[in-house]
Amino acid sequence: MKDKLTKQISESTPPKAEGGKIFISAGEPSGDIHGSNLMLEVLKREPGVEFYGLGRHRMVEAGLRCLHPMDNHSVMWAHILGRIPTLWQIYQDCKEFFKAQRPSSVVLIDYAGFNFYLAQAASRLDIPVLYYISPQLWAHGAWRVKKLKRMVKKVLVIYPFEEDFYSRAGIPVRYVGHPLFDELAKRTINTEMVHHLKEKGKNLISLLPGSREQEVAKLLPIFLKAAQAIQKKLPQSHFTISCPHVKVMPMMESQLRQSGVSAEIVLGHLSELIEASDLCITGSGTVTLEIAAHLRPMVIAYRITPFAYFVARPYMETPYLSLVNKMAESHLVPERLMYRDDYQWIADRAVELILDKDRRDFVVRGLEKVKGQIGIPGASARAAQEVLKMMKGK
Repeated sequence: MKDKLTKQISESTPPKAEGGKIFISAGEPSGDIHGSNLMLEVLKREPGVEFYGLGRHRMVEAGLRCLHPMDNHSVMWAHILGRIPTLWQIYQDCKEFFKAQRPSSVVLIDYAGFNFYLAQAASRLDIPVLYYISPQLWAHGAWRVKKLKRMVKKVLVIYPFEEDFYSRAGIPVRYVGHPLFDELAKRTINTEMVHHLKEKGKNLISLLPGSREQEVAKLLPIFLKAAQAIQKKLPQSHFTISCPHVKVMPMMESQLRQSGVSAEIVLGHLSELIEASDLCITGSGTVTLEIAAHLRPMVIAYRITPFAYFVARPYMETPYLSLVNKMAESHLVPERLMYRDDYQWIADRAVELILDKDRRDFVVRGLEKVKGQIGIPGASARAAQEVLKMMKGK
């Protein structure tokens, strides 16, 4: 295996004269975006650097020599059992790469479950590990911070409150900012699209159930029931559904037909959809920060099974489900972790934010403060500086 993998890499990639060799791993679509931006910033400063590892099309376009494409491996850990043999083989190939190629450093981006294994494998070979977009141990699983400390040389965090958390644990850390805002700074809003969406009329409410099939299957039916309840109280309301990619479109169309709700499914154009909306109903995650960047009120809900709720609840280290409320250190926007389909709660909170101008203005002012704290571009460039320092042994 070792000789086969080494031969495969050497044949597919011509050698470069100068520069370091960095292994980089990202499993999620968002990690692929942030990983590609990081790579480009590194290559601006050191064009001779070679990147090998795991990623998707954005990282490949940026110059990644991809050992395994991760397009089909973005799975939530509750659904991972059927994928273990494939992921195990990927893990074994990465270990062989570490032994055969001895990269100067390993950069891990989010994807905590799998990347923890890679961190352990690299650290056992004394290859320095830099964790970028660190796992959210402050929210759940704080006990794992001791394990992380043994495996990594440094953590680059994207939220200001994380710096103190890792520093107290004795892990070298630097706050670099959130790379989402690098991506948003590059985007141009399609004003015609925004105008088209606003033409639907008063009270445009967007449903954002997520990007994974599992998330859409759990959340969209609840959001559609909430839309029905909202329309009974606010008949002038209109609805759109955010579809991140064509893979989940058939599922969304089927659920929409079954619900009887009148709504338009919008493929892509997330920024335009949020900008046009009066309110967003969304799952938790980074998307809440993007909604905050547009200063749009939101209702946040996430659905888990009663058993998962019972098991996970004691390990939750923060009273906040969403990043927006964690940043605000208050329940600025309504949020709920659900173990039953409480669509009426979503509908009631949405109607309140539409009708109560004082409450709406309060939320917008709070979102302005959150955006001011975190919405500064340049995270990728700051992270690139740290990657190059580690590569050069500084």
